[in-house]
Order: sequence, then C-alpha cells, then structure tokens
Amino acid sequence: MPSKKSAANQALGGAMRTVRKGQGYTQESFALKTGIDRSYYGAIERGEFNVTVDKIMAIAVGLDVSATELFKRAGL
Repeated sequence: MPSKKSAANQALGGAMRTVRKGQGYTQESFALKTGIDRSYYGAIERGEFNVTVDKIMAIAVGLDVSATELFKRAGL
C-alpha cells in the first residue's frame, strides 16, 4: 500500500520538529502548551496529516515563529 504521506506534509512536519527541538520542547510538553493531543501532534511531525491552516497557525504561535518561517524552513 502506498504511503499517504505527501512530501510537503513530511517537509512541514520536519521543519516543525526541528524548531520544536531547537527550543527544547518534547512533543509532550509542546502539545500540552498548544492544546494539541500529543499523538496527533506526533503524527503531524511525521507528515501523516494534511494539517489545517488553523493548526499550522497554532503551532507557529506555540513555536513563536511565523507560519511563513515554517514553510520556508520546509522548503515550500
């Protein structure tokens, strides 16, 4: 069965992971800060979901970066 992960979702999730780790957050602590379920947030970082604009904005605010910066880091 082919992967449901798109290259764009994987790149964006990877950028989120890099920024989160750079700021010293675990997935659990960051998910708690943003009010996103930890397992759902982990799946976002793995590129398993086509994330909504609202979730991207919540994550960007939690990371104190712009959504534009996340897309730029993802090469999108």
